[in-house]
This record gives sequence, C-alpha cells and structure tokens, in this order.
Amino acid sequence: MASGTDGPPSGVALFAWVKQELLDSIGRGEFSSDEPFITQREIVERFGVSTTTAVRALNELVADGVVVRRRGRGTFVAERATARRETASGTPVLAYVSPDRRAGMHDAELLSGLSVEAAALGYQLTVAHTRSRAHEEQVLRAIAAGWAQAVVLFAHDRSSAAGVVEELQRAGVVTVLVDRYLPGVPTDSVLFDDFAVGYDVTTAMIDRGHRSMAVLWSETEVTSVRDRLAGHRRALRDRGLPELPERSALLPFSRLDPPGRQRRLRALLASGEPLTALLFGNAPTLAIAVSDLLAMDVDVPGSMELASMDQSSPDGVGPLSVVSARLPVREMGRRAARLVHERLEVAGGPARHVVLPAEVQVAAPGRKTLVVSATPPG
Repeated sequence: MASGTDGPPSGVALFAWVKQELLDSIGRGEFSSDEPFITQREIVERFGVSTTTAVRALNELVADGVVVRRRGRGTFVAERATARRETASGTPVLAYVSPDRRAGMHDAELLSGLSVEAAALGYQLTVAHTRSRAHEEQVLRAIAAGWAQAVVLFAHDRSSAAGVVEELQRAGVVTVLVDRYLPGVPTDSVLFDDFAVGYDVTTAMIDRGHRSMAVLWSETEVTSVRDRLAGHRRALRDRGLPELPERSALLPFSRLDPPGRQRRLRALLASGEPLTALLFGNAPTLAIAVSDLLAMDVDVPGSMELASMDQSSPDGVGPLSVVSARLPVREMGRRAARLVHERLEVAGGPARHVVLPAEVQVAAPGRKTLVVSATPPG
C-alpha cells in the first residue's frame, strides 16, 4: 500500500475502502467543487491499488452523486450531491468537526464520549480537525454535499460558519453544536451551564476572602466565554464588589506572544488595588499564565491564588488552582450522539439546548496548591 495508508479493515473490499477514504478526504476539505478531483492514476499511486479498483471507486462516487464528471473538464466534487450519506457497508456516517488547537485533553474527552455512544447507536464516526475559520466552512460545505448524515460541530472562536450551518440544515444534515452555540442560527446544542460556572467559581473565590481579582481569557467571541463572563460579573454585583472592566475585559490572552502576554500581566498587576486572585477562562490559559509569571521579573504585591473555569485534570482540583469547575466533557459527547440519533429517528420539532451542570471544586484545607507571591527581600 502507498505510504500513509493502513489498508482496508479485514473483510472490506479494496474498492469500498478506497471509496470511504476519498469520502473522508472530501469531508476534511481536501477537495473543493471548483477544482478537479483526484484522478484515476493518482488513486492508483496514493493507495497502491489496481486501475480496476480505482475506476470502480470513482464510479461508485459518481453513482452516489458525491462527484460529477464534466465533459472536457474532468471529475469534480458535486456542489450539492444526492448521496445516501452512508458508508459502503450501509452504516450511517456521523462527522465530528473541531479546531486543530482544541486537540488536547478537552477535545479528547469529548471525542471519547461521542465515539463510544456513536458506536453503540450504530454510526460510523469520522473526525475532521479544521485549521482555520475558512477551513471550517470548507469542511462543512463538503458535508452538505452529501457524505455524512449528521455533524457534531465544535465551532471556532469567531466562527463565520452560520451561513454554512444553514446550508447543512437545508440539505437535511442533522447538525448539533457542542460547547457553544450560534446566536443567529437555531440549532440543537449540548452546552455547559457556563453562566453558573462563572458565577460559582467567582463566588468560591470571594468566600476564600478575595475582593480584588482579574480574569484572563483564551477565546473571546464564543457564547461559552460570554456566559462565563456574565456569571462572573453577576457574582461580583451580588457580593457588593465593583465590576472593573479592565480586569475582566474579553481580550485574548493565550493567542498573544510571550512578550504580549507578559505586558498584559504587568498591566493587571499595576492596576488599582493589588490583586489577590487571578481567574482563568480555562485550564490551558492558566498554565500559560503561570509559565509567564515564573519567567517575569516582577514584584507581586502580597500573594495571589489562582482559579480556573474548567478543569483539565479528571481527578479533582489540579495543583495550580485552588478553585476549578469540573466540566462533564465526556457526557457532552455522549449527549451529542444521542441528540443526533433522536433527530434522525424522529424528524421535526424545534431546536433545543441540552444544558449540563458543572461541579465547582475547592482545594481541601492543607492541600498543596500554587500561590504566586512576592519575592522575599534578600
């Protein structure tokens, strides 16, 4: 077989395997409708198969309406195929689309729950990690062209895919968003109770005696982050503490380069009443900020405790934070698969949001956690 391919699973015909590999490539956005599709010769070279196998795989895709032949021009991915949206074995296909940068523990846990439940319900799961907002749209348009029955979408920050999601809905593709939703497009979504997350994490820090705190974010234009910010601000109001915009503004932190992040930290440390706590929109942002603080030559007034609005460790509060929200990420994946199945089994009905509660965890007394403090005089 050609380099980079594993060959067909046991019992799967070569042509069916090649066909499914090509369907997956279309789903990942490797081919667009305005560019020639892979040729017979290229299929032979890429997969190490015979000409007969390559021709049959192409003919199957044409018969399914996934690709079209244009006289004098070649073969192209169909603009809007009438494909059956199922694999060669008849198994319905569920596509999971998420950004490359999310391919960490959060994404792995979500995908774990989704894959187990999808398999139990009889779906083949295919995964497409997208490099950018434009690539996200490209992949979703390929799905609308007919190669999957349903899609679970973890959208990019500042996603521009609302119009393409509407295309998916018009094409009859069941679409479920996870972690965030698109305010302008009614869709099924599985979400965390992010307002409660922001509220409860902030309240827990206030209960620890903190009256001066700031929040740092990674993403800024997604509903999950905006809901957490709303919960944070409400907690401050309910406890009679001032809302200081410069200490919680939705400014990207983790996307900055190290000098930019350190300038942001210095500005927060120098603003108004000395900080006693830093809160973070998610655990990866907390880890980045800790690295920056350790690298900075700066005097911290007093000491600061850290908190995260999600928890990357599955075993309770991590060593870097005194308060964190443990999100049921795996359950989110399972519920998304079930919601897809419900929509495919019983069409119709209004879009709905499934909201999952989170558990806010506080470090037990005596547990060792990181505290950022001033360097004692030498």
